[in-house]
Amino acid sequence: MAAVDSFFLQPFRTHRKRLVPAQRVLAKTKHHALNEGERLGRTAEGVAVIHVTADGETGEVSAIEVLARHGAISEEFEEQIRAL
Repeated sequence: MAAVDSFFLQPFRTHRKRLVPAQRVLAKTKHHALNEGERLGRTAEGVAVIHVTADGETGEVSAIEVLARHGAISEEFEEQIRAL
């Protein structure tokens, strides 16, 4: 069982006066994710840089970590990450 690391950015936008998630952006490496998070953080209302560790065979997630936050992040999203 080899662990697979994935990195993505979760941008947020305002819709009807609420922060909602926009389309996720995949990143190739941790460095790429952090750089893209800073860049996207300048234009998006908020962005979270996420690191996910999962089992390579089953796809079962073993860990989720927020590497960086830029701007406003929805409270629901923060609660969902803490619950995992």
